[in-house]
Amino acid sequence: MSDLGARHTVPIACTLDVGDLPERVDEWKQLFGDSVLALTQDAGSVRLLLAPTEDALVAAASLAQREKECCAFFDFAIELESDQRWLRVTVPESAEETLRSFVEMLTGI
Repeated sequence: MSDLGARHTVPIACTLDVGDLPERVDEWKQLFGDSVLALTQDAGSVRLLLAPTEDALVAAASLAQREKECCAFFDFAIELESDQRWLRVTVPESAEETLRSFVEMLTGI
């Protein structure tokens, strides 16, 4: 019998082949450079404001879906507001440092 209230933890690990990592990093940097207008973050999540184009929305959703395949601990959500579109990336508390590194990679800081 399963406990519906139990939390299932996902390992903080990436299964992407190391040879594919540079290409994936380049894809994120391209999305950030071409389609992200702003970034906001707190300890456990980051929101990327997407350019108001269908191409930006599709590119963000596609990349997020592929990232979820190899880094299951990341949660992605497209948030639609009346005048803005956001990609939210959320991680569990144990992966906050990984999220900070992700943001640093995107922003070059």
